[in-house]
Amino acid sequence: MNKKWKVGITVLIGLVVLSGGLLFFVFSKVGAFFDETYEPIDVPDAGEEEKEPAPDDKIHILLMGVDERPHDKGRPDVMMVVEIDPKSDKTKVVSLPRDTRVSITGRDESTKLNHTYTYGGTTLTVQTVQQLLDINIDYYAKVNMNGFEEVIEEVGELTIDNELDFTFDGYHFAQGELTLSPDEALAYVRMRKQDPMGDEGRNERQRKVIKASVEKLLKQNNYGKILEMLDTVSPYLQWNIQEKDLKELYIHYSHAMKQMESSELPGEGRLAEDGLWYFIADHPEEIFAD
Repeated sequence: MNKKWKVGITVLIGLVVLSGGLLFFVFSKVGAFFDETYEPIDVPDAGEEEKEPAPDDKIHILLMGVDERPHDKGRPDVMMVVEIDPKSDKTKVVSLPRDTRVSITGRDESTKLNHTYTYGGTTLTVQTVQQLLDINIDYYAKVNMNGFEEVIEEVGELTIDNELDFTFDGYHFAQGELTLSPDEALAYVRMRKQDPMGDEGRNERQRKVIKASVEKLLKQNNYGKILEMLDTVSPYLQWNIQEKDLKELYIHYSHAMKQMESSELPGEGRLAEDGLWYFIADHPEEIFAD
């Protein structure tokens, strides 16, 4: 996995989930941002352009980090579903392993979750996640990670609490509190094979970077800086969120965004009969059940 890793999506996730008020203030000043990044999808019961969230309903957002290059559609290596529940005043973020075995609508076969993007782009991926988790995906956000290290360069140094001692890409990460440069932060979230928890461990480190990135941006309280970052983000972002949607999210859901729980889709990895390694989810339809 190259150095254009998925840290950019951690900034996006953190901003969307943890700081709706700040985003509403900033984005309301730059409507052109939505014109450049808005991309509706045609999936039954998901991504409807005229849909406005009901104040008491849960909503679900699919977040994807994809490496797309010229003549290469790419595959998402990072997928998360965010559930915002105004009734319980909680937000749940669930990481979906890219190797999760899924059935594809309209195909008599099973495959890995991130392969659905190759077969049918964002639309098929959203449809497959809905089927896997038995939920409706109201919104999606897709980040093309090619060149997104620019975002981390702008965020600058991050302070995190590291639980695993390891060396990767020439950097040593000791246990305890660490201050990471942008290059170190990229290496910190890329490592997977040395982690005894595999993807789950990497996702946990990714969430640490999310939290540190957002906290730093909020402490700076620098709206000018955020506006500058939008220019960097817009070429790499597609979503079906419009300015009016963000306003509704802020009004009805911002209070629930203050309490966030992070977890991994339950299950285990194993070799299947087709000779491929899959993550087999354990009752995925229950992860967002009431």
